[in-house]
Amino acid sequence: MKLRFKLPFFTSVILFVMIVTVSFFSLNAFKREIEKGIKSYRQEATNQILNHLKDIVNIAYAMIDNSYQLSTPQSIKTKYGIDISDSSNNQELRMLAMNIMKITLGNLRVLRYGTNGYIWINEFEPPYKVVMHPIKPELEGKSWVFYIGKTDKNVYEAFHDSIVAGHGAGRVSYNFYKPGTNEKIPKISWVRLYAPLGWVIGTGVYVDYIDKIVAQKQALLRQQIQSLIIAITTIGVFFIVLSIILLTTFASTITTPLYRIEKQLDEMAKGKIVEKLDIYRKDEIGQMKKSLDKLIDGLQMYADFAFEIGKENYEANFELLSDEDVLGTALLEMRDSLKLARQQEEERLREERMRQWVNEGINRIGDIITISPDIQSLVDNVLPRLVDYITATIGAFFLIEFDESGKAFLELKSAVAYEKRKYRKKIFDLDEGLIGSCFMEKEPIYMTDLPEDYIQVRTGLGTANPRNLYLVPLKFESIVYGIIELAAFKIFSEYDFKLIDEVAKLMAVSLSIKPKYAEWKQ
Repeated sequence: MKLRFKLPFFTSVILFVMIVTVSFFSLNAFKREIEKGIKSYRQEATNQILNHLKDIVNIAYAMIDNSYQLSTPQSIKTKYGIDISDSSNNQELRMLAMNIMKITLGNLRVLRYGTNGYIWINEFEPPYKVVMHPIKPELEGKSWVFYIGKTDKNVYEAFHDSIVAGHGAGRVSYNFYKPGTNEKIPKISWVRLYAPLGWVIGTGVYVDYIDKIVAQKQALLRQQIQSLIIAITTIGVFFIVLSIILLTTFASTITTPLYRIEKQLDEMAKGKIVEKLDIYRKDEIGQMKKSLDKLIDGLQMYADFAFEIGKENYEANFELLSDEDVLGTALLEMRDSLKLARQQEEERLREERMRQWVNEGINRIGDIITISPDIQSLVDNVLPRLVDYITATIGAFFLIEFDESGKAFLELKSAVAYEKRKYRKKIFDLDEGLIGSCFMEKEPIYMTDLPEDYIQVRTGLGTANPRNLYLVPLKFESIVYGIIELAAFKIFSEYDFKLIDEVAKLMAVSLSIKPKYAEWKQ
């Protein structure tokens, strides 16, 4: 087959396969979306119906509950003044209670909504006697058996099981005779148990109209799919015929692609980035075009990479065209040098910012230490600001105290955000627990991954467990005056430690000149 015929033939085959493939997947996707919409519509319509039924049943439930409460002996005594302690009035009490409930059942009997909506009541336990049925009053007081579908399960038994499964209320779907017909129609019912009387209150609606609407939508779907198939087929045939005509005309000569390649090379010689040619051949012209594409790709990669470096995007990917790609290697070395310089500058700026942060924190808290009039004010003012400044979660100050015999111990003086149960004990021996270890060793203690129950923080949503703990002694000239305990969800940084240690030193100096600790020798 000659070249002038191969090109339009194979191109037409590819175009045909593409049209068929795209059409197939598009039609399937369209069909799935419509079926999904139909399913969603059915579900939404059913949910709306179910919510409406719940409201109706809840109204009836409230009416019955109100009547039940009014029919109690105490309520009758209050309303009618009957002495409930007199046994001779028992008959009258029962009659009044029955009348109250009969009035309510009478009101529910005539209650209607929609086209065929009504409320019925039956007993919760077997034999499931009908208490009230406005459509079939002849069933009242009897056990009526109506099986669901082809099963041997009574509909009233289904009501019972649904209530048990739903913890007091539930939905039941079944087919039931539509009023005025002998045809069983799909029906959804909602039932709820009124426990004091052992009654099942229920109502339901027929939902056959939903199936009719769904059937109409499905018919419309089939019609739309047929129309799409006709439209796609017509368009596909048109483009195939058009491509054959055009490609046959252009394939009559090979000069056009050669001219286009020459023009591209000329543009590239001027330093321009050009688009690839849409030439697909296996002869010498095709090889020329492939070589040209590689050159275009390479120049585009260089330009894109240089542009990204210009935007300081030193993470941009770049692959050398070959092991001998001198320009690409130079670009990579330039990128790495610029990247290293930026990292060094960022690290220097970060360290400078953190030093400023530490100094500013020390100055702020140092001012508070200076102006605090007494020890309690000192710890109460410093602790919350320290916790807030380092974004810790909780904190506490433990200071040296003395009993009447002069024995020293550690006492909790101030705390922020501690769960109350954690520090129900506020006094500790000098060698007791982590606090005592920090005091005796005179060195900070830093722990991560604390036990779940070590510290808890109570919030509006419950409790949480910080996992990082830092204990630092308030030490001045080898004498420890107390302990700072800080905990956080985050991991403390070296700058957090610097700030906390400096605050501890300032606190120790301030405490050392207080009369209370002037004579303290550890």
